Amino acid sequence: MENREWMYTGFACRTTEWVQKSMAFLEHAFGEAAKGSRRMPCPCSKCKNMSRFEKSEMWKHIFKYGFVENYTRWIYHGEASRIREEVVRERLEEYDCDGGVPDMMEDAHDAYFGEGMEDEPEESAKAFYEMLKLAQKPLHDHTRVSQLDALGCLMGMKSQFSMSREHFDFTLTIIGTLLPEGHILPKNTYESKKLLRALKMPYEQIHACKEGCVLFRGHLKEATHCPKCNSSRYVEVNSSGGSLQQSHIPQ
Repeated sequence: MENREWMYTGFACRTTEWVQKSMAFLEHAFGEAAKGSRRMPCPCSKCKNMSRFEKSEMWKHIFKYGFVENYTRWIYHGEASRIREEVVRERLEEYDCDGGVPDMMEDAHDAYFGEGMEDEPEESAKAFYEMLKLAQKPLHDHTRVSQLDALGCLMGMKSQFSMSREHFDFTLTIIGTLLPEGHILPKNTYESKKLLRALKMPYEQIHACKEGCVLFRGHLKEATHCPKCNSSRYVEVNSSGGSLQQSHIPQ
């Protein structure tokens, strides 16, 4: 990622570099990233991306108050996908995680608050933005893997291997002891689900064909066998009469 220390080192004296690059930021923010919207979140230290303004008003705020602290990833101005391009994606891919959390967050934002929103965000939207910033903090001071990316991988592992709450809590405890002091990995299942609910990302298990053909959702929600390979959706056990019958345990 390009060095953006200029956002803070040049503000006090309003250096030529700071002014030029700040103006370039405005052009970027109200260009393709705006998707036709006349207002965008204001990244000044007063608004902290919680209020939306047109370009001229935003420039007044940035010039007067400077940029909000640690806003070197412009996630509210078209760079939510930047995380995928950095170390986070490289490390998570080692564990078969696609690093698609930024995309999911954009989808969640659009679904709950609408694309191209012109008005200032309501309290629910502000809470969403604040929780998103917290969730994108690194797990600890010596990594770029965020709390949300790590949690996404771990919850995926829990689902893939049908881990019990007790098993998952124990796993989080072990991992927590291996991380540096001050880490922000959730301590248990309760804290993990609480974070996801706050981000409007409920955790849901969906049954799948054991051969990987289909997901039992939508029009297949009540199906008991795969429509492609005819595999049983549930584990089959011997009945008292000697024949196989489906249990309530998904394959």
